[in-house]
Amino acid sequence: MDGLPLDALVSRMLARSPFGYRVATDDSERDIAYRLRAGAVLDRGWCTPEDLPGGLERDEYDDRAIHVIGWDGPVPMSTGRVVLPPGLPTEDACGLVVEPRGEVVDVGRMCVARSHQSLEHAAFTGLMCRLYLAMRENGFGVACGMMSAPARSLMGLMGLRLEILGPPRVHWNEPRTPVRFSLMSAAKLLAAEQGQPAEPQVPRTSTVFAPPNPKELDSA
Repeated sequence: MDGLPLDALVSRMLARSPFGYRVATDDSERDIAYRLRAGAVLDRGWCTPEDLPGGLERDEYDDRAIHVIGWDGPVPMSTGRVVLPPGLPTEDACGLVVEPRGEVVDVGRMCVARSHQSLEHAAFTGLMCRLYLAMRENGFGVACGMMSAPARSLMGLMGLRLEILGPPRVHWNEPRTPVRFSLMSAAKLLAAEQGQPAEPQVPRTSTVFAPPNPKELDSA
């Protein structure tokens, strides 16, 4: 795919981030992602330790997914994944095909460790930037996922245009809506970089991810 202005912007944002983000390259690093996800669902009471063999939260899509981990020095603090086609979690959960068929990835299983949820939106924004690069590195520009209303609002404030693909359904213990989006449509990020008037402040990460309505594991 040809380079886009947002590619350079995302790279600069990651370079300025206080955190490091990288793709898991072996089983031990992927286990770190699964443990972060397990901690999120256990913290929420969505399952018990007995439901998570070996203390890992994983499913049948993980073996062919790209897993991104956010690091605060040596401490892992966030994760998310990109599932490549064919056969996406959102498609299977909702019984639909996200167009263009075979050219869409599924972005999901995003969570930020409770220890870093007070750092406003920095941890989540960096995670989204690195997931964007993972998409681009594999030749994709369109994604889908199952998202809660607060997560959709946050992504909208970041400038991402979300297309609703169907009605909400209970997914990970709360209503979530299937959406399609292009991370190349973040016009507000580009406008801010080019010196345009600032947008309203993005909600703190804790607003989206912390009690009383925790939003870990947006999306599928």
